[in-house]
Amino acid sequence: MRMGNAPVRWHLAPGVLLVLLALPAAPVPASARAADESLAAATEHYARGDLKGARESYLEALAAEPGRFAVLHRLARVESELSEDITGEERRRLVAAAVEHAREAIKAAPDSAMGHLELAVALGRQALKEGPKTRLSLAREIKSEVDRALAIDPSLGRAWHVRALWNRKLASLSFFERAAANTILGGVPKGATMENAVADLQKAIELEPHYVNHHLELGRTFLQLKRPDEARQELERAVALAPTGSARDPKYQAEARELLAKLKKKD
Repeated sequence: MRMGNAPVRWHLAPGVLLVLLALPAAPVPASARAADESLAAATEHYARGDLKGARESYLEALAAEPGRFAVLHRLARVESELSEDITGEERRRLVAAAVEHAREAIKAAPDSAMGHLELAVALGRQALKEGPKTRLSLAREIKSEVDRALAIDPSLGRAWHVRALWNRKLASLSFFERAAANTILGGVPKGATMENAVADLQKAIELEPHYVNHHLELGRTFLQLKRPDEARQELERAVALAPTGSARDPKYQAEARELLAKLKKKD
């Protein structure tokens, strides 16, 4: 700070400085401590592949400290992943909870990519079980959310993965699904191609080469494109990786083995 041409320097008397240094740090509220402990427990559960235990701990953390972004977006992810192996009404409730928690995460931190990413993922799970009209309506929001996530943080491999699946799903619509979309919604969202699906998955792999599901889904995409040699290469990579990217890696690898076995029968 300056006054006129002379700089002004702030000085504390030695005794005052000692008093300030001796003051205790502000105590951490009990609710924040409880949330931190539950968050740490959830992280341990997830690392062991225990998605149910992770969800319970995240819910405890959220009860201790409502609205905490770090809890909300992780809880949404766990609920989305849990829903992959559940059917019926329980699946519907889990997906709805994931969507709700992802929306709350965005409210808590609108400029963070993770909330937008988890909302896109959860809406994708929801779309799988909806009718054509709702599914195509959700497709627009999924694309909007994943594009927002990538605009904030283009280094998120999972966001490129989500956009790749969006491309693949819409590019694979049947004639009748496209006709229904034209009638009900005024057309299919534009820009989706299988080539874009491949490019987006390759980008995801470039960013996260050890993430099993990127290789699995690129293998599936090559199978749809009738490029079996490239599909086999990606599926073999999925199987060979250490299962460290996601709690569901062992299941993704089992799916990759099944697809490899089918390819072998065709040889």
